[in-house]
Amino acid sequence: MKVAAISFNDNHSLSMDVEGVRSIGAAQPLELEDGSWFMELLIRTGNGTVALQLVAESRDKLDIIRYE
Repeated sequence: MKVAAISFNDNHSLSMDVEGVRSIGAAQPLELEDGSWFMELLIRTGNGTVALQLVAESRDKLDIIRYE
């Protein structure tokens, strides 16, 4: 069983089991009318899709960085 955990700035978290991950993809960031930036991250699994809508004050904060 695989588990995904999401942590928020105020130290709250949301966890959910994600099994059978097929792909993880991200759309290109888009600038919103108020000058903030938006991006959607999709995790496709055997049971459906988890969609995260991310908002940041600048585009560079939405860069995806791979780590080991």
